[in-house]
Amino acid sequence: MNAPHKLYLVSHPPCITRYGTHTSLSTAERVEIIDALTQTLSATLSILARLRHSQQTMRTVSFLPVQTLFRRLLNANTRYADFLVTGITDLGGHAQRDALYDLNEAPEPLCFADCLKGIDRALSRLRAADALFRDCRASAIANNDCASRQLFEACTRHNSYFLSLINNHLFAEH
Repeated sequence: MNAPHKLYLVSHPPCITRYGTHTSLSTAERVEIIDALTQTLSATLSILARLRHSQQTMRTVSFLPVQTLFRRLLNANTRYADFLVTGITDLGGHAQRDALYDLNEAPEPLCFADCLKGIDRALSRLRAADALFRDCRASAIANNDCASRQLFEACTRHNSYFLSLINNHLFAEH
């Protein structure tokens, strides 16, 4: 599952993105951020594969809220993965969405409990990424880099939303 985290190349030095020019990011820092985004993408795609497998396992359940929950989680996961791919390419990295999705398909048959364990392991990596995004945001604010601040605010917002969605619906303690 760790194969995708090495699928990047830094291709353009000025780093002009949809957020603007990242004035405070050196090439080394961009490579580090691309690596962090790629590892986050790997964890997100791992969750996606497990959610798809869980949805297939639960396809015979006729209780409509369960099916709706899986569709909602899959849609949120796909949107987050697309956001990460866009962030990686914006910073000069390279990530082919379809190839990465194919690499993360769960080939072995898993029971529902194993899928949940795999999702929980990937969530711990997303929590670590959340802390990194918050630190990078603070650094961008200190360096008066609006583009980087906006990027890391978006990363934090997407990551937090996805974490809370998974935690609230799959791992909520009642």
